[in-house]
Amino acid sequence: MRYWHLLFGTVFIYLAAHIELGVPGAVARLGRWAALAGAAGVSVWLLAFSRDVRPFPSQTGGVFRALGLFSCVALATALAGFQVRLSVLKWFLLGTQLFVFVYAAVRLLPLRQWTGLVWGLFLLWSVVVAITFIAAVTGTMLLSTYWGVYHQGRLAVLGNPNSMGMVLLAAGTTALWVYEWFSFSGRWRRWVPLAVCGAALLTLLWTGSRSSLGGFVVGGALWGIATDKKPWIVGLGALGGVLVLAFPLGQSFMEVAGVVLERLEQGQLLDTREGVWTRSLRNWKEFPWFGHGYGITEGGYDLEGLSGAVGSVRDGSGYFGVLESIGVVGLGAVLVLYGAVARNVWHLLTAPGEQRGAAWMLAMYGAALFFGFAVNAAGEPWLLGPGSFPHLVFWCALGMHVAGWTHWQARTNAGLFQRCDSRSWARATSTGIAEGTEL
Repeated sequence: MRYWHLLFGTVFIYLAAHIELGVPGAVARLGRWAALAGAAGVSVWLLAFSRDVRPFPSQTGGVFRALGLFSCVALATALAGFQVRLSVLKWFLLGTQLFVFVYAAVRLLPLRQWTGLVWGLFLLWSVVVAITFIAAVTGTMLLSTYWGVYHQGRLAVLGNPNSMGMVLLAAGTTALWVYEWFSFSGRWRRWVPLAVCGAALLTLLWTGSRSSLGGFVVGGALWGIATDKKPWIVGLGALGGVLVLAFPLGQSFMEVAGVVLERLEQGQLLDTREGVWTRSLRNWKEFPWFGHGYGITEGGYDLEGLSGAVGSVRDGSGYFGVLESIGVVGLGAVLVLYGAVARNVWHLLTAPGEQRGAAWMLAMYGAALFFGFAVNAAGEPWLLGPGSFPHLVFWCALGMHVAGWTHWQARTNAGLFQRCDSRSWARATSTGIAEGTEL
């Protein structure tokens, strides 16, 4: 058993707690904490005693410093908040995920094992896509769930539509990058990730999850720019335009424009989603700098076990909930982290072709998935919920980006470049030769 198998198992149990995959709900909800604790314990053991630990990465493009800033600010808001026990518990769980998926994984996983993790996640999410797509097209439920095929007119199958949208976002973005894999370069195998991506996009549209669709557009656009797929960029841009035009479902563009202008005149532009954002902004104004405490957007919440790490956030609050929870200072720390990753992406996109090896690919994939979920967080509350599946995938994606970036930087500084065509990608992912002996 390899270390990446442990990370894959942790992601799987979080996914099983997020949607219905045949795992009993109580087992999945408790199992995610056991899996995370087990991964943390094994990580500490390996970092202390393994001979294959990489040195502490000194060149992360400022990502580790930004993470340190965010963690310190989050702890400060937790200690100054109204529900200190709950906020500190959430902060501890956040720190555990960062330790396992960003710090320990970067130091313990060679590049070819990161590749194995990406492969495993692609296959896992492809199963979810297949089950959902078959149910949508044929009406046949391969797994019997509470939700049925449609819930309130939106595709559900394995979970509520917005929860399904998050999984489909991850699946579609991953499929686009797996499309570049050497193993799919044959005549028919190359169509496998494209078929998964197409099915994920269709089912994502049927879920009506606009924040997930927006995340897919951003992640797919990064893929198109990085791999010079101009037609795809145009298509994703058109999809983004459709998303904007159809934001209030069932209304024409002129009706939407009229509503926006009317709300601007009345100062009620944010009176959407049943006033969720408005309430978050109103509460934020009470404590604008450090908010109400990390992970807290509701007053009078009583901590009842680890379930509080998910359920204490106002649904649909998005970044307004983040602002309410950790204030301007905390949201600023989040934006600093986004800026550090964006800076890395800029350097990766401007790298010459001979520097675009397997490490470059991993760094770009991690960034695309990271920013895809960052867009999704604009309409969902999971950024403050360390017990949720998208929260785990978000930080796992950042770990992939940092791992790829550090390998790429080491390779670039050494002057050893390898073009990421199918042959070099095969060597890099199967033997590690293309990226040097540190793999």
